[in-house]
Amino acid sequence: MNCPRLWLGGVAVGMALLAACSSEPSQRVLRVWHFWSEPAQERAFRALITAFERQHGDVRVELVPLQWSDGKAKLQIALASSNPPDLVHLGAEWVAEFAPALLPLDRRFDGLLDSAFAPIGIRTNDSVRLAVPWTVNARVLFVHRSLGLDSTATWEELVARVRAFHAPPERVGLGLCTSDPHNVLKRVLPWIWAAGGHLLSTVPLSISADSTLDDALEHVRELVPFAVVEQSRQLDARLRRGQIGAVLSGVWMLADSAVRSAYAVLPAIPHRAGSRGESILSGDCFAIARRAANRGNALALLDYLAAWNQSARFCQAVPDAGFPAFRPPSKQALDSLLVRAPQWRAAYAQTRNARLLPALPWFLDAEQIVEAQLAEFLYGRQRPQETRAVLSRQLAKLEGARAVATHQESITPYQSAHAADGR
Repeated sequence: MNCPRLWLGGVAVGMALLAACSSEPSQRVLRVWHFWSEPAQERAFRALITAFERQHGDVRVELVPLQWSDGKAKLQIALASSNPPDLVHLGAEWVAEFAPALLPLDRRFDGLLDSAFAPIGIRTNDSVRLAVPWTVNARVLFVHRSLGLDSTATWEELVARVRAFHAPPERVGLGLCTSDPHNVLKRVLPWIWAAGGHLLSTVPLSISADSTLDDALEHVRELVPFAVVEQSRQLDARLRRGQIGAVLSGVWMLADSAVRSAYAVLPAIPHRAGSRGESILSGDCFAIARRAANRGNALALLDYLAAWNQSARFCQAVPDAGFPAFRPPSKQALDSLLVRAPQWRAAYAQTRNARLLPALPWFLDAEQIVEAQLAEFLYGRQRPQETRAVLSRQLAKLEGARAVATHQESITPYQSAHAADGR
């Protein structure tokens, strides 16, 4: 046996195999941070990502789930670092705050989006798209079937029916929210709009606390004697028990058969003549970090996700996600999503008609001011005129502070990254 020859042959084969392996492209890691962290959400999102990985064999997606309780703070730190995640999931209300850390995107996404939702993710001062809305939602109006209200209902009819339904402690006419950050606005401000107020509808925000707010709060005050003022979880518990006449809540409640049986959803909020019955439009967006190490594959994943079929598939599996932000490819595609129950169609209509709040980097500071003063009003500690005066004064003070220190807005953690890119 010629051992040296066999040994040399083995070395040659090994080197050939090594060369073959080294010629294969290594997988690139694409890091995605997201808030779909509940088990059903994570399974549905992972299924979409797995399909993307099959189509892009050289890409491995690393998913990092975040919690709403502390995820925003983690994103602030990560996006300010030299090694941020490539693709990030943001609430629609956060895009302006995170703007300097985000990569401007091609406006081709606009053509894919429903026109009602296309403004989400656009920077208002220069119309640059920084994020693509993926799913959209709003707090929609649930009304007890015994109220007999339909899409033609007026403000006056709503007040009369809510008053008649009110029989505490068994039943309350209306649900209003306090002591629940971010939810007070979503469950109270639409009533102010329906009553004719312009609060938070225009910029500067302080100007929106005008004389229309006095009159609107007077009309909302008509409802307070027949309302319960609680946190969102308590209001939803009453909704499940059929013990509340009318309340703004999320589409996740439609997963409850008892709620579907006892309640209708109206396509619009009953409103006073000359006003509009609109909820607050919100949504979940995807954006690419300005300093992403893997921009190309991040854009490929965004292209893959930015489609009706992908978003609808997720919304079918996760009802609380809301609705796709994209134009349905056909009536049949839309019908297949809304066929689950009649209330879904009305909820979709109400979401399409919802109002997008001003995209300001410091809007959450303004939200805190407004929610605190609305609580004072709802608990009867302030008259409408006092509430309007305090809001106007405090919002103007906030705007003045931001104007003086523009370079130190809430996005300052990203300025070093902003400067490093030479932008």
